[in-house]
Amino acid sequence: MRSVHTIKGLGLALVLVTLASGCAGTVKISSAKACAAHGGTYNAAAKTCTHTQVPISAKQMCTEQGGWYDPTDDFCSYNP
Repeated sequence: MRSVHTIKGLGLALVLVTLASGCAGTVKISSAKACAAHGGTYNAAAKTCTHTQVPISAKQMCTEQGGWYDPTDDFCSYNP
């Protein structure tokens, strides 16, 4: 029984250390996928998403959700 508690404790410690060290990584999502998730249509040339009456830029869509926009790769990065 003691070994089960030890294994569970080590597993929990590993998860906490991983999260605390930032090894969880950065989540990246393409602007086209983010736009589609909102039910919109993405214009790659203009880098805009139309999911409302007024198109929104990929950068604005990203930063409004707390992300960092990379215009070169057209990705939004989030640090969970």
